Amino acid sequence: MILHTILAALGPIVLGLLVGWGSGKTGFVKREYTQAFADFVVKIALPFALFLAAIQSSPKVLLDVDYMLALAVGLVVTYVIGFAAGKLFFKHNKKDAAMQALCVSFPDMAYCGPPVLLATVGSSGLIAMVMGNLIYTVFIIPFTLMMIGTNSNKGGMFKSIWHAVSQPLVFLPILGAVLAIMGVKLPEIAQNSVNELGKTSGGVALFFLGLLISGIKLRANVEIIFNVFVKNFVQGALILGTGLLLGLEGELLKSAFLIGVLPTATAVPALAVGNQAYQDTSAGTVLLSTLMALVSIIIGVTIVDLI
Repeated sequence: MILHTILAALGPIVLGLLVGWGSGKTGFVKREYTQAFADFVVKIALPFALFLAAIQSSPKVLLDVDYMLALAVGLVVTYVIGFAAGKLFFKHNKKDAAMQALCVSFPDMAYCGPPVLLATVGSSGLIAMVMGNLIYTVFIIPFTLMMIGTNSNKGGMFKSIWHAVSQPLVFLPILGAVLAIMGVKLPEIAQNSVNELGKTSGGVALFFLGLLISGIKLRANVEIIFNVFVKNFVQGALILGTGLLLGLEGELLKSAFLIGVLPTATAVPALAVGNQAYQDTSAGTVLLSTLMALVSIIIGVTIVDLI
């Protein structure tokens, strides 16, 4: 059971990385195309995938404060840890520190989440993926884009805020959540059309990451090891502890906790490339985090069986 869950979660990731890496190494696809793939994932495919996930969610769960708080503590606190470490210990500028914060706090919910949650909790567990993505796209990503924008943006804070919230990765998931709370349902034709674009995000992101790492020398330095430890282990512990303190139990507690043991999202290097910041280290973090997910997911699934 546990082995099947691990293989179901990580098998597609390994295959996608290998195909992208092989394509780059052999010249079958030029590495110069990484920017185009990154833009497609961040600006088109992933926003549509998150919009569809949000609008299909239950309004009752979307408005569950305790559930959202347990997830938010894990996501936000690890983000703060990553940003503070980037500035104070690794001596990065604000732009690179913000990208490091994404590396240690952004779980691969859209791609790793479904197989792990379905195998351990069932279909009801998928709401954790939606809630986590909403927290990220409503609060953390806009804040990160503001931090990145204020390095070079001469138009002041208002212009930085507008730049952040006008990104499809931000406003489309928010729109989906608002429509879900209002009880709006997409017609089947529209739903299928959006899904055709959205479901490409995971595969393209993995291919892009493989293509990106085909041309760089990866290393497991202290910074990358720190990033992976916080993401794969500290985040899950924070979510579990907060959930227990808030009295969460059953499927809600299990699904929230499992989000924290997932590897770093493959969308992070795409964001790094798109913003010209922290590119090699983010790619190295995702690769090592994915490998270490063999350990963190096993631990997570084992703990879920006990609670």
